[in-house]
Amino acid sequence: MSKVQIEIPDDRWFSGEWEIRPQDKQLCVVILNQGSKMPKIFQYREDMNNDFCFLDIENCVDYFEYEIAPDDAACYAVWECVDRWKPLGLPADVNDRILAEIEKWFGEDD
Repeated sequence: MSKVQIEIPDDRWFSGEWEIRPQDKQLCVVILNQGSKMPKIFQYREDMNNDFCFLDIENCVDYFEYEIAPDDAACYAVWECVDRWKPLGLPADVNDRILAEIEKWFGEDD
């Protein structure tokens, strides 16, 4: 399969049913097709084990800061649960700060 990179308007939502995926470690706004169906901030992670691929940033802060094993149901989402998503589009300095913090959680800043 060939990979291509495209640019889209910031207000473009992608259906979870489409084959379009975020870049690895990209921050996204995700609306799940279950639960409260409220928009939440997730990080897409290609290297996740099993079927989990989205890390729920807000729910995982305490788990990682206090070095507690994260609860998969609270911290991760699978593609089948994604109704729609779009890139978050934060200012570069804020985006970089959040990504650096997440890298610390996973020990990726070494």
